[in-house]
Amino acid sequence: MDTLLEIFSFHGRANRAWYIKHILIDDFVIISLLLTLIVVATLVGTPWVALPVLGVMFGGFMAAVAVTVKRLHDLGRPGWHWFLLAIPLYNIYLGFKLLFSPGTVGTNRFGPDPLEQYRALDSAADRYLP
Repeated sequence: MDTLLEIFSFHGRANRAWYIKHILIDDFVIISLLLTLIVVATLVGTPWVALPVLGVMFGGFMAAVAVTVKRLHDLGRPGWHWFLLAIPLYNIYLGFKLLFSPGTVGTNRFGPDPLEQYRALDSAADRYLP
């Protein structure tokens, strides 16, 4: 259960792969639910039936915001920079930074490096290779 709630946490860091995977999943869920909302509201004739779908869509949106904040933390930037994605043209630059820039190596003020465990495994494996 903690792993599921971790998606909604604004604390910690997220590496590029984790960020991309979760953004794609969140976008797929939100778009699918939006289409479901439109179909249900059209078939039933009242939008009140689709109210639970709106709640789930809000949850997906909050998960996407939380993952973006964690990715900003991995880059050494504060979470409030998420609001900078609303500025035209700068949002393109920041989007590319989120997708393609490597995170801070080692621990930064937002927590430990999410890739540190993999670097430790690589260095341990290098000791045993000829």
